[in-house]
Amino acid sequence: MLDGVTGIAAPSVEGAMAPACAEITFARDPGGRTYVRRQHVSYPYHVCRALTFAGDPPGMATLYLQSCAGGIYRDDRLRERIVAEEGAAAHLTTQASTIVHSMDRGSARQEVLIEAAPGAFVEVLPDPFILFPQARFASDVRIRAHETATVVVADSFICHDPAGGGAMFDRFHGDLRVEDPQGRLLMLDRVRVGGSVVADRRPGITGGFATQGSLFVIQRQGAASALVDVLRTTAADMPQVYAGASELPNGCGVWLRVLAADGSTLRTAMSTAWQAVRQTLTGQTPALRRK
Repeated sequence: MLDGVTGIAAPSVEGAMAPACAEITFARDPGGRTYVRRQHVSYPYHVCRALTFAGDPPGMATLYLQSCAGGIYRDDRLRERIVAEEGAAAHLTTQASTIVHSMDRGSARQEVLIEAAPGAFVEVLPDPFILFPQARFASDVRIRAHETATVVVADSFICHDPAGGGAMFDRFHGDLRVEDPQGRLLMLDRVRVGGSVVADRRPGITGGFATQGSLFVIQRQGAASALVDVLRTTAADMPQVYAGASELPNGCGVWLRVLAADGSTLRTAMSTAWQAVRQTLTGQTPALRRK
């Protein structure tokens, strides 16, 4: 099911812009405040003004990327491009978890490109995807970061049958890759999982855990070993989860993978891990974003 973190090249996500797109560029003003310098969104995306929160780095902007569609549907092709210019500090999240609806045929796909310039600090922390029965979904995330930038990204999913019958999604494909500014691959994490595997609760694969999340901290000039220690300590104190943390290849940062029994436990675990990372990186514990 999990290919893990490898150095294998993957197909490019670049190409013609999908009809449903969101492009957001964060910049830093002379006073050190981050603002949205450019935004272009089409249906189903919607954004409001940037917000500030206690416990954040000075000048950090928080933006909620919202959907007007009520979820992701068959044949949807969504594309997001998030740019943090030099010295910008930004936190991007969603207004809630995103439902991937049932599909009698076809599939859906979301592509995300995150670009971080020198000295940028950007967090992209969407709530988990909720995979409905027969959902077929692919998530492709590319991070292109300067060696002095810091990028924190969450990628997670949970399963749910609104009819209460325990029916499962069809398949979930997830790719997350990290590149340098020239596009050279530093790391690729690839997940391939079918709902039948989760439903079978196979030992050594998912067992009794029906949800999964990953937190990546891309920081090529940071103290990776200290972050790994923090994440392992944090994970050890999380109830009802199975988790592990390690350094990423080519010195590009660290990651944490979490398996949890249910969606509520997964959300709590991912939030706790993010707060621990932020405390380690900045010396301040961030406030949880209201949803």
